[in-house]
Amino acid sequence: MSRFLETIKLLDGEFYNLEYHQQRLSNTCSHFKLVNFNLHLFLKDQTIPRKGLYKCRIVYGADDTKFECIPYHAKSVKLLKLVESDSIDYQFKWEDRTEINQLFIQRGNADDVIITKNGLVTDSSYANLLFWDGMNWFTPEEPLLKGTQREFLIKSDLIKQSTISISDLRKFEKVKLINSMLGMQGLEIPVSNIII
Repeated sequence: MSRFLETIKLLDGEFYNLEYHQQRLSNTCSHFKLVNFNLHLFLKDQTIPRKGLYKCRIVYGADDTKFECIPYHAKSVKLLKLVESDSIDYQFKWEDRTEINQLFIQRGNADDVIITKNGLVTDSSYANLLFWDGMNWFTPEEPLLKGTQREFLIKSDLIKQSTISISDLRKFEKVKLINSMLGMQGLEIPVSNIII
């Protein structure tokens, strides 16, 4: 069976959004009939850095669980390209990202891709998306993956969900990339920098 992944932000010894990571992990374990485990207890047993910003990866499956912390540096993204895949399915955070990587290769001169499915905007290769219309931030109602930061921002009423088609992109001024590491401090890119 394939393995799954949780990527958790660690800043100066503190883990972020564990409630949302636990919920996603528990849903995955339930769906695939894996043994569920308590993230708080698991992380308590790990040796972690106490200073600095780290991306902590938990890879888990039927056999074993692996943990590592990697110093984190945000990617520089200035240009995005739309790529289409009507067959992609990433509703669970798989360790195997082969299909996403194949779409990423299609970026040409762009720094990253925005993946569309059935004519609707979903995610970038590594982040959920937020779109600014001058008054509010909107996130695609059907992303490839319901990220933990996205769920936190929705429940905090900081962003709204909306169906966003390719033709809807012209209604927005800028796009922001968010994930568990970036939060609302994620990169903001003018919508004019999206290659359609």
